[in-house]
Amino acid sequence: MHMYKTVGQEMRNKADNESRNWMLNNARNEAKADVAVSFSAHLNKLATHAAVNHPSDVEIIELLRQESEKFDNQAGEQKSGASL
Repeated sequence: MHMYKTVGQEMRNKADNESRNWMLNNARNEAKADVAVSFSAHLNKLATHAAVNHPSDVEIIELLRQESEKFDNQAGEQKSGASL
């Protein structure tokens, strides 16, 4: 017995795939927007800290390096968690 897909089944599968791809792309775009808003708020917090406390150039550079390290660590944790 041969298994053939009908034209209707092929159209349905194509529509299902397109719908799934649209939903995945939409979720990715929403996640990117959420990350951008979160990062913007974080930068604003750092700018406020600098404006209030008047740190030296060296202190600002160190603060930025520490924040960069935090982001790197968070990304590493998320990647290792995603692969489990």
